[in-house]
Amino acid sequence: MSKTRKSGKPYGELPTTRDKLSSAFVEALEKDWAEHGVEVIQQIRQDNPVKYGELIARLVPMDANLVSASDFSKCETMEDIGRKLLQSVGLDENAATPSMIEAAIQPIMHSSSN
Repeated sequence: MSKTRKSGKPYGELPTTRDKLSSAFVEALEKDWAEHGVEVIQQIRQDNPVKYGELIARLVPMDANLVSASDFSKCETMEDIGRKLLQSVGLDENAATPSMIEAAIQPIMHSSSN
């Protein structure tokens, strides 16, 4: 039995131009993300908090281990909500800094002021 690559083409067969371009694009994207990814995320959060929230919702898997909506019922302040939001994406509850909490609740504060 011959082995095949992820592309489905057998090993030993030369990659097509499309394979080469796809590979080059992914490599360039990976390098660009490594260099500018954090800044891009911050810019999206600042320019379009709704889109930022949508992006998070699309990327964070729905998991039974995530904080459920009912857990927010015990929140008494916006800081409590920010902490719960950060915990819901996997941050340890003791690792949340004031700036992280502020960033987590900023989209909520922005949308409630509109």
